[in-house]
Amino acid sequence: MALVLGASLPVAAKPTPAQKCTGAKMKAAAKKVSGKLACYAKAASKNLPVDDGCLGKAETTFTTAFSKAESKGGCLPVGDASAVEANITAFVQSEATAIPSGGTKDGGKCASSKLKAAGINAMAKLLCNAKAATKNIPVDTACTGKANTNLTKAFAKAEKKGGCVTTGDAGTVEPAVDALVAQVVSQLTTGGGPTTTTTSTTTAATTTTGPGPTTTTTPGSTTTSTTTGPTVHMVTVGPGGTLVFDPATLPIHVGDTVKWVWDSPGHSVVSGTATSTPPSETPDGKFCSPSDTNCSTIQLSNMGATYEHTFNTAGSFPYFCAPHGTLGMTGMIQVSP
Repeated sequence: MALVLGASLPVAAKPTPAQKCTGAKMKAAAKKVSGKLACYAKAASKNLPVDDGCLGKAETTFTTAFSKAESKGGCLPVGDASAVEANITAFVQSEATAIPSGGTKDGGKCASSKLKAAGINAMAKLLCNAKAATKNIPVDTACTGKANTNLTKAFAKAEKKGGCVTTGDAGTVEPAVDALVAQVVSQLTTGGGPTTTTTSTTTAATTTTGPGPTTTTTPGSTTTSTTTGPTVHMVTVGPGGTLVFDPATLPIHVGDTVKWVWDSPGHSVVSGTATSTPPSETPDGKFCSPSDTNCSTIQLSNMGATYEHTFNTAGSFPYFCAPHGTLGMTGMIQVSP
């Protein structure tokens, strides 16, 4: 009876090469973000600059893992390592800025613990997604929920010891991690957009001369090229309450989308220019948060808010935060073909 019942249970389908590749890449991304934040955590604990060798090791491990995954075949998309790496780097730098050590021994220990916890949280959530992608099932909410619980506990434990420059910021780090994870998952599952395959055929004429009429044949040769579609890039708005966009200058390609994520309240994204001397903010109406309407008015968003805009033409697109543009909170999107 036991054998019969066991035989009737459904058997999970084997992962496809594409699913295996996606899972492997997500695992590599998970290790990268955790590894780089661990480098910053070590530096914070000693109140020293981050070790470039430590960061380089994390980057090398990440690149090697991506190459290994793609060498096995079946990856959809391919060649996405640099885009994923750029978003992880931007996130890591943002968190390192948002969780300062303050230059003291206790502050350094607190910042170190929090940076490690942020890295572990991001890694855990990416691993939850990696498991789901490999098995082609929904992400286990219990898995991501456990990661958030551990983050909250780690931050509370660090703050209990005292000396923290920032407090109560677990609620700020969590949505920032979620935004990064969502972006990386999107890049690794869709490339941020469709993949286009173009096939072109060229012909070469061959003439045969014989005792009869002349015959011309045109054998064709076919070339197929695959181009990865647009990518979604992330910019953090006011990381840790600072009056900056991170990164301030972002190079992208035509068709790419920029997603701004609010890390502190009371900011906006407005296309145009702003100067401090003389104080001036001049919107140009090309785009603005939260919905590309009433761009000449001040429309502030709260922490955790997001805003997206797709850039369909090449050029340089300056923008600022109203009302903080005159204080230097400006950014630039550089769009190349």
